[in-house]
Amino acid sequence: MPYSTDRTREIRRNAGGGDLLPIPLDLRENAEDQSRFDSYVWSVEKLIANYDKVIVLDARTKQEYDIEHLAGAVQAHWTEWSNVAIPQDNGTWAVVYDNDKLAEIFAKLGIDGSKPVVVYNDPLVGWGEEGRQLWSLRVAGILDSYILNGGLSGWKAKGNPVTTDSIKAKPVTISLLKRDESIFANTNYLVENYEHISFLDVREDDEFAAIKNYGEKVLGRIPGARQIWFKDFYHNNGTIMTPAEIRARIKQTGINTQQEIITYCTGGIRSGFATIALKIAGYQNVRNYNASFSGWAGTGQKIDNEIYERLPG
Repeated sequence: MPYSTDRTREIRRNAGGGDLLPIPLDLRENAEDQSRFDSYVWSVEKLIANYDKVIVLDARTKQEYDIEHLAGAVQAHWTEWSNVAIPQDNGTWAVVYDNDKLAEIFAKLGIDGSKPVVVYNDPLVGWGEEGRQLWSLRVAGILDSYILNGGLSGWKAKGNPVTTDSIKAKPVTISLLKRDESIFANTNYLVENYEHISFLDVREDDEFAAIKNYGEKVLGRIPGARQIWFKDFYHNNGTIMTPAEIRARIKQTGINTQQEIITYCTGGIRSGFATIALKIAGYQNVRNYNASFSGWAGTGQKIDNEIYERLPG
């Protein structure tokens, strides 16, 4: 059922260029916030201090990487770690590979878990690819992995150099990884646990409001879902919000945080980032619905396709 509130706002149409919501004012910090933030996010300064001890992973496309990137960075887009060679309507499009396949890919990139992996994107123009890749690493069992706060834009804003020189990673041998399914959800899991789930839709406003036209595809959302555009977990400069800011953002939706929170978008990329953001904020019971709305609608699940003229919140 759609949710209602006395507070509504205009729909941001095609908001990919900006128009972030104001930072919430009701901020309540916890003693463990900084240590938890640091367990997912590295600053530019920390990366500089440890540059020769880490693997730097560029989560953008090869074309973007070739234009400019951090020195020594290896490149891997989410599509290289996911099943994208199948139609979107069977419920498994964009789902991250199993660990056997990921281990082969990681080994060629020099990733074996012995060094920290620091992932970056350009958050000012990206779709949360750095969060999706970090989520994928954590699902696969590479826990010593982090997002570079501010990404490429933040790196350059502090006067640090970039390069066009490509690098060939030194392959490594990797043992079978222990997969963490606690931050992953598929369609069957959602159907079986539907009554105990709070759904968070992190697509753009007009996608959630069902006013975008994608040809003949049915638009809408999972019934009962609340919405936060994934970019509203960033500051205007592309750095990630603090745990207190993220919690305040979640509170604005009225989502039931006592239930398990499932994030979703279209194919689990933006929602992969959102899952990491919620983990940063201290929400332990949160999963990324990897197949996301393409999987939900593609397997004939019930959708709410009422067109919203304004959005709650």
